[in-house]
This record gives sequence, structure tokens and C-alpha cells, in this order.
Amino acid sequence: MTATIELTKVIVITEAHYEQEMLTSFQKLGIKGFTCMNCWGQGHHQVYDEPFMDHSQTRIEMITTDEIADSIVDFCRQPRFETHAITVYLESVRVRDPDKFIT
Repeated sequence: MTATIELTKVIVITEAHYEQEMLTSFQKLGIKGFTCMNCWGQGHHQVYDEPFMDHSQTRIEMITTDEIADSIVDFCRQPRFETHAITVYLESVRVRDPDKFIT
């Protein structure tokens, strides 16, 4: 069996208009890559409809170290985002080739 290493997957679900700002900030925090998906849903906030886009929310996933994951959580918990539909959570994942995810 090939050896694996445990890393952290960070999942951020946010309003679509924050996508590029967040990706730029996450890259500055040290992520190596990401996956974005259009999504929609409802939780604490009502469903938000963006009138000029085909989706209202974006799901951003990144696999990284615990340290960078914590920095991403801190970024998403800024007071300026408190009244917006932003959710961030972490999952432990095991990967075979950590160099694909971390530097």
C-alpha cells in the first residue's frame, strides 16, 4: 500500500461576488491550488439571488496544511463578513502525493 499523509481540506461557501477576492487572498496565504463550484442553498441566511449571474454562491475547496487552513478560517471570520452568507469548515483528508497540494 502506498503511504499517505494527512492534510486539511478547507471548504468555503460564499456569495459568488466574493470568489475572486477570496481566491486572491487564499493564494497570498499559501494555498497551492483550489477547486471552485457553483452552488446554491439556504442556512442561517436566506437564499441570495445574484441578478446578473447564473449562480448565487460559490463553493471553494482547498487541500493544505493545518496552519494555512487556520489562516483561511481567520480570514473568513473578519467582522466585515459577519452579515454575509459565508461558511467555512474543515475536513481531514489523506493524500498520496502531498507535493501536489503543499509547497
